Amino acid sequence: MLVTGAAGFIGGYVVEELLARGYTVVGLDNLSKYGRPARSLPDHPRYTPVIGDAGDRALLTQLLDHCEHFIANAALIGGVRYMAELPLDILAENNRLVAGAAYAGIEAYRTGVLRKVTYVSSSMVFEKVEDGKIAEGDELEFPPPATAYGFQKLAVEYYAKAAWDQYALPWTIVRPFNCVGAGERRTPHGGADPGEQRPLVQGHVIPDFAERALRRETPFRILGDGQQFRTFTHARDMATGIVLAMEQEAATNEDFNLSGSYGCTIESLARLVWDKINPSMPLVLEHVPSFPNDVRARHPSVGKAERLLGFTPTTPLEAMVDEVVEWVRQEGVAVVTAAKATDIAALGR
Repeated sequence: MLVTGAAGFIGGYVVEELLARGYTVVGLDNLSKYGRPARSLPDHPRYTPVIGDAGDRALLTQLLDHCEHFIANAALIGGVRYMAELPLDILAENNRLVAGAAYAGIEAYRTGVLRKVTYVSSSMVFEKVEDGKIAEGDELEFPPPATAYGFQKLAVEYYAKAAWDQYALPWTIVRPFNCVGAGERRTPHGGADPGEQRPLVQGHVIPDFAERALRRETPFRILGDGQQFRTFTHARDMATGIVLAMEQEAATNEDFNLSGSYGCTIESLARLVWDKINPSMPLVLEHVPSFPNDVRARHPSVGKAERLLGFTPTTPLEAMVDEVVEWVRQEGVAVVTAAKATDIAALGR
């Protein structure tokens, strides 16, 4: 099995899931986002890490020579700020990566033992879908995403289908919805909250809330009115879903929403995280303008994944929050009083 983006957040969990199921795995990553993996991958006799460019078609073709499956996971990815500030880079680099994956997959399918490419897309393809249950196929019934990241992830799906139409390369598409767990580090890319010129601490909402709650940030900033609704899925559950989609014959030339059923509004999430860390301290919220195209609600329909893959996430939201809080605490943050909020300095770095 070849996994690209293997040193990333989701990729690391996918590698672990594959090894747990007895597969021999090659993991390709250029370490450009996080550097060395935050969560050490096992020193396993069936795992071969390769440092290299996931858009290098010749390298991919070489690595795929004896691989039956290819999970094309490598991409530039980050939180809402990251996506707002790097639109051109996201479009150009991610198109290069998926094109390389498709063409290498075509060659390996023609000359080797490759059976299928499993492409990791995103719930962002549903950016323009109106409120309600989001089902597979809805991405074709509504206008395309306005963000570069969402638009490019929709392009990933077109690449997958085009490679089938032209070269009969079998595909499966998986769309993760808000993946959560230990191991996600802040990215090196800076940036500021649109409401003020202070950096957002983390790229995704739960680790960002956890770090700022550990710092006792007062007032506690949230983007928009806080009524945006999201579901969350633990990365271990997500990895299970991705591997099931790779394995199942019924998944060939099918797309799947992968999501847990645990969801809440962003304001409710802020209160949950804050109360776990600062139970005796009241939360004072400050609403700041959100980024353009911030999605109001995502309610994924997951019946197809349940029916065809047997995919049912089991980790509840509170357990995810507990794990992320402990991860952020161990990574090292400054726990300060509100009076000294300007004196924040990272601990243990």
